[in-house]
Amino acid sequence: MKKSSILYENIRIEMARKDKTILDIAKTVNMNRDTLSKKLSGRSKLNLNETFAIQQTCFPDIDIRMLFKESCTNSYYSQPIVAGSQ
Repeated sequence: MKKSSILYENIRIEMARKDKTILDIAKTVNMNRDTLSKKLSGRSKLNLNETFAIQQTCFPDIDIRMLFKESCTNSYYSQPIVAGSQ
């Protein structure tokens, strides 16, 4: 199974929960599918108006801060912080 390239884990979860694709969301917010894919993967900037449009039209029951919380994929940051381990 191909790993999703979407930077925002909660959007991935909600898309699966609501059976929405990137194309579904792109159509709803009047955006090209490839453009939205680049924005959700972090290869292109997602502006504030676009985040609100996605949240309000596709996921109105989810707080925007939670919806666009970035997944931490860098292994350096995924390690637990232990006092005195520096």
